[in-house]
Amino acid sequence: MSRFLGYPRNKSILQGIAFALVMGGTFAYVPTVAAQSTISEEYDFDIPSQDLANSLSTFGIQSGLQVSAHGDLVRGVKANAVKGRMTAQDALNKMIAGLDLKYEVTADGSVLVSSSNAEADEATLSPILITGVSNSDRHAGSADRVDSKYISSVDLARRNPTTVKEVFAGEAAVSVGGGIPVTQKVYVRGVEEHNLAVTIDGARQNNKVFHHTGNNLIDPSLLKAVRVDPTIAPADIGPGALAGGIVYETVDVDDVLEEGESYGGFVTASYDTNSETYTNGNALFGRVGDFEALGFFKWGKGDDYDDGDGNQTVGTGTNLRSFLGKAGYEHDVHRFELSGELVDDESDRPFRANLQNLTNKNESAERVYAVKRSNFVFNYNMTETSGWIDPRITLGYGVSSVEVPSPFGSDAATTSLSGKFENDFNFDENNKITAGIDFYHDVNKYKDNTTPSTDEKATNVGIFGQARIEPLENLRLSFGARGDTQYFTGLDGTNFDNQGLSGNASVAYEVIEGVTLKGGYSNVFGGISLAEAYIYNPGAWDYNSNEVKPTRSQNYSLGFETEFRGFSFDASVFSSDIENARKASWGGGPHLRHDFVTRGFEIGAGYDWTDGFAHISYSDTGIKVDGDPSLSDSDTTQYLGAPLGRVIAFETAHTFKDTGLSVGGTVDAALKNKDTTKGGGNPQDSYATFGLYAEYKPEDFEFLTLRLEGNNINDASYADRASYGQEFSNVEPALEAGRSFLFSVRADF
Repeated sequence: MSRFLGYPRNKSILQGIAFALVMGGTFAYVPTVAAQSTISEEYDFDIPSQDLANSLSTFGIQSGLQVSAHGDLVRGVKANAVKGRMTAQDALNKMIAGLDLKYEVTADGSVLVSSSNAEADEATLSPILITGVSNSDRHAGSADRVDSKYISSVDLARRNPTTVKEVFAGEAAVSVGGGIPVTQKVYVRGVEEHNLAVTIDGARQNNKVFHHTGNNLIDPSLLKAVRVDPTIAPADIGPGALAGGIVYETVDVDDVLEEGESYGGFVTASYDTNSETYTNGNALFGRVGDFEALGFFKWGKGDDYDDGDGNQTVGTGTNLRSFLGKAGYEHDVHRFELSGELVDDESDRPFRANLQNLTNKNESAERVYAVKRSNFVFNYNMTETSGWIDPRITLGYGVSSVEVPSPFGSDAATTSLSGKFENDFNFDENNKITAGIDFYHDVNKYKDNTTPSTDEKATNVGIFGQARIEPLENLRLSFGARGDTQYFTGLDGTNFDNQGLSGNASVAYEVIEGVTLKGGYSNVFGGISLAEAYIYNPGAWDYNSNEVKPTRSQNYSLGFETEFRGFSFDASVFSSDIENARKASWGGGPHLRHDFVTRGFEIGAGYDWTDGFAHISYSDTGIKVDGDPSLSDSDTTQYLGAPLGRVIAFETAHTFKDTGLSVGGTVDAALKNKDTTKGGGNPQDSYATFGLYAEYKPEDFEFLTLRLEGNNINDASYADRASYGQEFSNVEPALEAGRSFLFSVRADF
């Protein structure tokens, strides 16, 4: 439990951090560059005139390229503004024009900025690494992004994730519970993702089907970037951002097609020794004139894995299929894109899929779970904009379903039709207002052998505006507001109309060179959330109670970050206070509500060098429900948050230049958490696990990438801190996989 909730400290915090540093110090790796980002490709740039170090960081964000620079040469130097669609080469030339600087493209495709004066170059320190994190965030660098966690195509290539948990490796503020993809749920600073605004390619995600499965079944192979806005989210992220948001983006043709080529493809294959799981992925993509298309298909098949004690973990086998198709048309300054995504997992799972067993129940060992998610999105934007004309349109339709034939023939699905129209009003390079309207129509349905189809529905229409300005040279401000109207319909046809206003404000102020203070506040209207489909109780729920109320939250975050000659340090305190969150209860009715609060702090430290980096983060998060510490167990907090306590994440990487070899490693650790004993439960045990990998690209076979990674090398037997039920004596929680080795190969053509 967070120390902000009044619980004592423990010296094991320092022991845990020391452990992570010692273990992590034995690793080294270099981040590989985003697969096909090159200096000659065109990108959309919007970089104001500012400190060159910040400009290069934004350049990396918007191009996806890895940038290194001699720190003493770039800090305190004012860069030129760059705006419009152009090649990365032209953008760099404009940025450093007249600054007596030069750049070169290294053998691995990264960019090194240095002095034009050879003598000055020799006198500088070793270059520091400036890594691009996303090539599509047009508001990167604004005040509402200072706390954002970016996972770029570079990070995804380095981590090679097979599950959502691995996507967020190295981020202590983001926890993922569940041993297998179909049960994994994401928690940001202790808040469960149903209380966040979650989108994929701009389309709203809404999956509240079954508490024994996860929320959004995602195949990381389809992703190119992820952005997490913890605690405070801007108004234009969408409705329902009670405690932040998560933005997922899938791969585009531009991300994989070689410059100058009209078509291409790749084949991937992997084998995991623990579960004997085989996977195969195949992609084709191309561009003809103004048209482009991409198709990707992947399948995986494997047995149950063994936990750290060598015991077979029932119901953890792989039977996954995923597909991504995209078609685009770009003419003049107009771009249209249509995408379709499907992820399907059908296999035998434990009777309650998110845990191994309930010792006080007489249940069958396994039953079939069929989990599917599909997402269809249309996007329009202008590739070249000026002044007040900078529009974007998104229309999305998504379906998430869970079918469990035994014992009742249960079948449930949630659908979401959503849309957004917004425009950036660009006053100049540093000041803009984003304004627009959005909507969603969500339906949650359930039926079984004895229950006819029944559903709840929610429709929301919102109008929003977000200002991002720089009134002073070192001061960035972001503030915005939303007005939402929600129409909710219960199982019995009872209707509710609710309206609410939301507001947010963020500030980032560089008090001295390299030291930035940051803070934010938001007050958010969330409406009435749909209940879980598998607990619908038609005929028994009474919606006429005055106690059915919309959800509302208050959030704050305060911290600072500093950077000097490759070293970085950041710290934040945060709080999310959510009122009238709907309680998951089959017998209690729709009017039951919880008020809950998550509070805590996080710190991070790192060092970047030319060919790699090392970073450690520590998060201490607690949750309190209805003001009662005894209600902090993982059952009461379902759909709210999770009792996480103290979590440590460490990641490091290094590339050996001119050899084609990259190596790296991670540490995932949690300290013992006694908060769950307040309600009579068991404490959550501490654990630590680490992984290593090596990736090799042969010089004579540039199309080939070979990779070997070892996961949970110390063979720890543990349940991830965010996994359900580990504090209950009658629950056998879902343990993570024990030691495994993954061999993978990729061939590009």
